[in-house]
Amino acid sequence: MFLKPKKIIFVSLIKRVKIKDLKANQINHNKDGVENLKNNINKNGLLCPLVVNNTNFLLDGHHRYWAIKDFCTETLAYVVKDKDMERFLSKLNSYIWFDVKGTLDGDS
Repeated sequence: MFLKPKKIIFVSLIKRVKIKDLKANQINHNKDGVENLKNNINKNGLLCPLVVNNTNFLLDGHHRYWAIKDFCTETLAYVVKDKDMERFLSKLNSYIWFDVKGTLDGDS
C-alpha cells in the first residue's frame, strides 16, 4: 500500500521510497505511542513525510516509520543532503504536527 503524506511543503525534495529499503537507526521507541500513532494514521492518514538522506538512512520520523512499516509498502520522503536541511525539516514537521494537534509532538 502506498501512503501519501498530507502536508508536503518542498516538492523538489520529495521522492518515493520503499519502506523495506529504509534504514532506521532508532530501535528504542515508545510502543504505546507508536500504536496510538498507527491508529491515528489509519484513521486520518500520514500527516508529514519522513526525512531520509540519499542512502535512505532515516533521519526524522522514526515513530511514523514504526507506525506504518507493517501495513505500508511505499511512501514519500524528503531527501536531504546536509545537517541544516535535516534540522529545518525536522522542526517544520514538528510545527505542522503542533498546528494540527494543538500541542507539540510528545507534549501532553
